[in-house]
Amino acid sequence: MNSYLGIDVGAGSIKASLVHPDGTVLKNASRLTGAETDSGNFLESLENIVSEMRAPSLTAIGIGSPGPIDSERGLLLQSANLPLLKEVALVDHLRNKFPYPVYYNNDANVAALGEYRFGRGKNSSNLLILTLGTGLGGGWIYQGKLFNGYRGSGMEVGHVTYDPRGPVCGCGQRGCAEAYFSASGFLNRYSEKTGTALLSAEEFFRRAERGEGAASSLLDEGIEALAQLCRGLIHTLNPERMIFTGGLIRSWELFGDGLKQRIQELIFPVFRTYTQILPGENVSGTLGAAALCMEHHE
Repeated sequence: MNSYLGIDVGAGSIKASLVHPDGTVLKNASRLTGAETDSGNFLESLENIVSEMRAPSLTAIGIGSPGPIDSERGLLLQSANLPLLKEVALVDHLRNKFPYPVYYNNDANVAALGEYRFGRGKNSSNLLILTLGTGLGGGWIYQGKLFNGYRGSGMEVGHVTYDPRGPVCGCGQRGCAEAYFSASGFLNRYSEKTGTALLSAEEFFRRAERGEGAASSLLDEGIEALAQLCRGLIHTLNPERMIFTGGLIRSWELFGDGLKQRIQELIFPVFRTYTQILPGENVSGTLGAAALCMEHHE
């Protein structure tokens, strides 16, 4: 029976899973990354993790990473949260080292595939995913197929402008939605507002839950920015389901109802009758990357 290696590149780690076509995870591995990771260390970590995860059943490798990317040439062009990585030819590197086809896409796109195949997106042919994590990303399944854009960098929704005079985003522009609702956005803005550096998004949400003024006001602003982004996406793409995934949905009980209510207030009444707004099952990025392989091998 075939198996697929799904690799999820994140701001803090590279994670990998060997996955059966039914979604069963056979084996896991990980390597640390971080803002100091350069292209040499990055490629070495990828190579080592593939070597560790090789199996007789392995058929293909799928990779999801932050973008922008060029999926046609297999390049990670840049990443706001991995700033030393520029035009990294990760697909060619792995193809030269291992006898497997390698498929590559934006991490939010592979998250959409994961939810579509294994999560709350099942049986939905028009599915919009927003990933709420270190950054803010998006993926769109249209008529059962992943939308990629021209070269795989479509749906960079976190960098839609909410306020052009707003805070500086990791991408270098001002007022992106990601600067308002993401782990990096919350931590950066909290530090600027209070002079106190928090260690994690979990700590930020705990302070907001306790009613601390600075955290509560920043969360409210983040909800408004995210709801306005969702309004534009729903009016443009008309999805059947809008599903939120990523690490921040662990705090969904704190912001989810308010977010849904605000989106409902903003969208056309006809969309309120059928657009489902849901937290995802948080299908892992590695499952999504394995699902990218399955798109090509079924």
